[in-house]
Amino acid sequence: MKNVKAIVGSGLILLLMVTGLSWANTYDFNPGQEAVQHKHEMTDDVTGQGYVMEYKKVNTNNLSLLEYFHGSGSMDLADILNSEQKSTHSSTYYYLDYDGQWQKSCKNANSVISYTRQYDNIQSPTAFAYGTGWYASHPVGYNSLLKDKTVAKSYQESASMHRQVEYARALKGDIAVDINCTGPTDTANGKGTLSMSIDDDVTQGTLHIGELLAQPMKAGGCKVTPKVNDQLGWKNPVIEVDNDYIGNFQVQKTMKLDLTKYKKTWGEDWLPCCSGGFFDLPSWNFDKQYAGQKGIFDCSCRNTSISTMKPKWNTSMAQFPTDKYRNQP
Repeated sequence: MKNVKAIVGSGLILLLMVTGLSWANTYDFNPGQEAVQHKHEMTDDVTGQGYVMEYKKVNTNNLSLLEYFHGSGSMDLADILNSEQKSTHSSTYYYLDYDGQWQKSCKNANSVISYTRQYDNIQSPTAFAYGTGWYASHPVGYNSLLKDKTVAKSYQESASMHRQVEYARALKGDIAVDINCTGPTDTANGKGTLSMSIDDDVTQGTLHIGELLAQPMKAGGCKVTPKVNDQLGWKNPVIEVDNDYIGNFQVQKTMKLDLTKYKKTWGEDWLPCCSGGFFDLPSWNFDKQYAGQKGIFDCSCRNTSISTMKPKWNTSMAQFPTDKYRNQP
């Protein structure tokens, strides 16, 4: 199987889109996963007769993908797996909440995972001799039904998609997964996408397809590994899909989530003040954020104004509109 491509069937298509979501607190991350900046690529092309077991798991700090497969018989499969941790959450910034209080927040990390898999597998018992001594004259037998499991998760979005085939005599089709997470910053909204396209022909087996969009986390703070109860609202999810097919089925299905994560709202006045003084105000970029007020407090606006005077002023002495400088009509 030399060419791997995603096929979106024209049969049953499930399209789910969510836009305009906004969270008031920090977004949760993949528990225990540090944001290690990296780029990874992997391709497989396998054809043969025997027993196969494959396990692939990719974790960024806010996304994860799991692929697991095993079975015996005639195997023809290929896949492409790419992942990238594009940025980390190494810095923080400040914002004013609706009560006028300064809050500290993490800048969110960005990552992407894409996966495409194509397969045409037929289960059958198989036996072969390997090794030396007793194993050379006593073939080892395998009679494993086919299992294929794909799970995609986006932790900032509190979303997951799951497809699993078990106990199948034959499995033919392809699957494509794309996960992209761009966290919001102090100046721009974030975007999150999670999609899974499935085209499965299952013979004498079970097929499960699920999707979940849970409630966003409610815990505040700048935490990398929040408690499980704080991460996801499982009790009353926004979207819940649970489909099971047992027997011989041809299933084509597409699931897609698109989410917008709004940046923090700045609630400052035109001339902000605090007990520590103007120059002690916390800021994500002080010179840029307070450019309009800074000149008043450091007196640089006076120098700028004087430099534009025509004729040029002598600032070493107090000057008033005398006859020399008075405007003559």
